[in-house]
Amino acid sequence: MAIVRVLVAVACALVLTAPSTAATPPPDDDRSATTTMTYRAGDLVAVVHAPRTLVGVRPLVLTHDVSARVLVRRGAVVVLVHDPSSLARHRELWRELSAGTGPLEERFGGFAGHFSVAEP
Repeated sequence: MAIVRVLVAVACALVLTAPSTAATPPPDDDRSATTTMTYRAGDLVAVVHAPRTLVGVRPLVLTHDVSARVLVRRGAVVVLVHDPSSLARHRELWRELSAGTGPLEERFGGFAGHFSVAEP
């Protein structure tokens, strides 16, 4: 019976000190909570950073400023546009997606209903 207690104690110690606890990402690492995708619609190219789980309605931020990724950690959907002069055209693509239509619907259809496009 004593050997069983020792084996249980060793097993518990192994579980509590498993390497997975040492591999926890730093608190400022948002890779596990966010997802990154790109799209090309004609001559429009953008990178979308979004929370991995879309629950409720999230604000949609269209920008060319790479520092906007911090907004993703706060729950926003960020569309990082390569050409700042095309922001209005990207905004229109996302309005179409919000209505369930347009060229982004096939790839980003799961986003419909989970973001709101702010007026400029």
